[in-house]
Amino acid sequence: MAILKSEAAKGLVNVAFPGSAGEAITQRYSMTVPTTVEADDILELAPIPPNCRVVDMVVDCDDLDTGTPAIVVDIGIMSGEWGEGGARTVGAEFFSASNIGQAGGVARPSLASAYRTGTSDKARSIGVKIATVAATAQAGQIGITLTVAAS
Repeated sequence: MAILKSEAAKGLVNVAFPGSAGEAITQRYSMTVPTTVEADDILELAPIPPNCRVVDMVVDCDDLDTGTPAIVVDIGIMSGEWGEGGARTVGAEFFSASNIGQAGGVARPSLASAYRTGTSDKARSIGVKIATVAATAQAGQIGITLTVAAS
């Protein structure tokens, strides 16, 4: 299992933060999914700033699996803090067993847990876990347009 980091997770892209309680901000994060990803690899894609909660999310993805597609991903909150190294896990609060990478497309979470993530005094990460690898991998982009609000 490897953790691949987006440009934002590497600290190369500025991350917006709401200026006051109740204020919401929206920012898009993306990265290229290489053809070499393996089962249980995690893409650290987007941050949830400290003392913020997820208000909305739109995931967009290219077709990552040609032929007879098999790729499946989970999208959720990662253990640990935003950008840190070491062994980490990812949940499925936003998407569980999603096939969005099989043909590409756009989706919003349909799980109630996506809108009940609460806040933390630490910066957290949203990760994409490769639950099932592609049958015929094709490099492409996955993005999250994330709206968070300060508590």
